[in-house]
Amino acid sequence: MSGVALQWISGKLGFLQAFNSPGIAYQRLHMLTIALSFKIFGISEFSARIPSAIVFIIGIIAIYLLAKKMSNLWGGIVGAFLYTFSHLNLAYATQAKPYSALETIVLVVMLLLIKSQEIKSRKAVWCHAGIIILLSLASGLHLIGGMLWVLYFGFITAGVKVMNLKKLLPPVFAVLFITVGILLAFDIRVVPEGIFRFNHLYQVVKLLAYKYTLVSLFSGLGFLWMFKKNRRLSYAVFAYACVVLLLATFQQYIFNIRYVVSLFGILYLYFGIFWAKVGEYYLPKKAWLIPLLMIVVLYVTSYKIVRTPRVYYNPNIDKYGDVQIANYREFYAKLKQRFPNFMKMYIISNIFDTEAWYMGRYSNAYFWKFTTTPYKHHTAGVYIYGTVKDFRTLIAKHPQGLLIMEDWQSFLPDDVKEYAKKNLKLEFRVESLKEAKDDPWPLALYSWGL
Repeated sequence: MSGVALQWISGKLGFLQAFNSPGIAYQRLHMLTIALSFKIFGISEFSARIPSAIVFIIGIIAIYLLAKKMSNLWGGIVGAFLYTFSHLNLAYATQAKPYSALETIVLVVMLLLIKSQEIKSRKAVWCHAGIIILLSLASGLHLIGGMLWVLYFGFITAGVKVMNLKKLLPPVFAVLFITVGILLAFDIRVVPEGIFRFNHLYQVVKLLAYKYTLVSLFSGLGFLWMFKKNRRLSYAVFAYACVVLLLATFQQYIFNIRYVVSLFGILYLYFGIFWAKVGEYYLPKKAWLIPLLMIVVLYVTSYKIVRTPRVYYNPNIDKYGDVQIANYREFYAKLKQRFPNFMKMYIISNIFDTEAWYMGRYSNAYFWKFTTTPYKHHTAGVYIYGTVKDFRTLIAKHPQGLLIMEDWQSFLPDDVKEYAKKNLKLEFRVESLKEAKDDPWPLALYSWGL
């Protein structure tokens, strides 16, 4: 993503080329956001990560205000504390990815939904306009952002009595029209292949019931505690959570925590609300004592939080393999040092975005699993292959060259990996990121004819 934004800003790609790149079709607005950050702050990894950090700060404010409104001051403090120091949140707030933004948008939308109930109908229009804008942005930031519309539809539907269905139709059709427009604009295609395509139920249960046992338990109790008081919002939140978990469990070919990050803001919200309500119920004169005690317990035990600043927050701490964290910077630095004329060499790989960022060029050919017929990549302008036969043919045509290998279950076909390990020369390997040595993602450089 950052590589495409870099090439557009530097003039190597035209706007339409960058905007229509196959690798960003599901998160075009995110690419534009990174490009804007490059324009403002300069081209660097820090600039690519700034947008995530900014929306994370907004999320802290949003969860505080929302929890405070739904419970009391201490509900806001506990929720904001867990949200701010959550290892999961810090990991995604320091990456150039849109998931932190989606988590923040969920909280802001919930705040606006509650606000729309408290003010006069004419002024409430501005709340709904803001919600529609935020949901449109979420849909452009990532494909899964389109699911946030369920939150809005659920809220509207829950507030309409059966006898007033006619009044519901205009806003429903308006929102539906806008949603379809957004989907078409950002080229989001939904292919109906059945609901139960995959089954990651075990991993979902493991994440929520084992990895986040206490958070899930107390959040659930907080949700039930507030159900009557915020019935419309409760229905909407429940519907949204069901849709997210359903798609993450049965529709994705692999279960990724990043696809359910938006739910964690909700979990932290109701966690804070629960302890605020416990304080009010059992110690009405010292309602602050129990929430404060919970903050102390979280800090002392370091339960799901980070107590001191770190250089790197591993996004795989709750599920190994969720995010690739190979040490690309060191790998490409070694490649350039070992082969100063790398710009003129014939290179084969299976990586796109990291090459554009760290190497400043694309490879001459790519190999991806499940590719039976070679085809030309839209952005790189080179062919993608999928068989070891094609690999051997290319090596025969080019007497010298390099193979960049992501040596895990990456897109590089396994038979190509095995052939390379047996027949090519290993130049060097970079085993892992130095800040995450217990989470290895090895990179290897092989050569032939050199």
